[in-house]
Amino acid sequence: MDLQTRWHQHRRDRRHAHWVKQALGGDTNAFVQLYGELYDPVADYLAPRAPTSHDAEDLVATVFHRFLRNLARYDSNRGCVLAWLLTMARHALIDHLRATRPQVAVEDLVEVLAGSGPDPLEGLIRTEQADRVRNALACQPAEVREMFDLHYGQGLKLREIGDLIGLSEAAVKQRFSRIRRELRDQLRRTETGHRARPLAGCIRTSEGEV
Repeated sequence: MDLQTRWHQHRRDRRHAHWVKQALGGDTNAFVQLYGELYDPVADYLAPRAPTSHDAEDLVATVFHRFLRNLARYDSNRGCVLAWLLTMARHALIDHLRATRPQVAVEDLVEVLAGSGPDPLEGLIRTEQADRVRNALACQPAEVREMFDLHYGQGLKLREIGDLIGLSEAAVKQRFSRIRRELRDQLRRTETGHRARPLAGCIRTSEGEV
């Protein structure tokens, strides 16, 4: 993730936090602004994971209702507004799946949470390596694919991902480090002809090497 992207995300997060403060002060337009900017990320997260498009629409409405109702509980020290809202979206999705499919297995639930939406690696690595990295990542467990989507696709920090999926920041860093080693080794085993560029050089977290 380059410096320009990180700078835009920092400005986005500060803007959202400012609008939350204004909305709590009674500025209804501030919440409209929040809704306008946060609708797409929430919808993009839920659409590939919800059973149907109708379910996804209902879940988006549920998430923003909870968002408005709990706005005063937002703590900027725990992460950005987007991360907090995606946490609500994840919980709402789990509640929905458990209510509609009470016999769903835990492993199936994890698979759903991994999603099948836009490729989080798109534009992140060199074109000639994209397919090999993508195929290697597809073999990883569902929880790993969800972490990659949240970090590279949604732009969440490792600490925010930890809060969302119930892990410490240290545990998330450890998993990213292990995943990178495994993907690098897998690329080396499957390379044909040319020496693979080390994965450490083509996939980094926004917080540098882990």
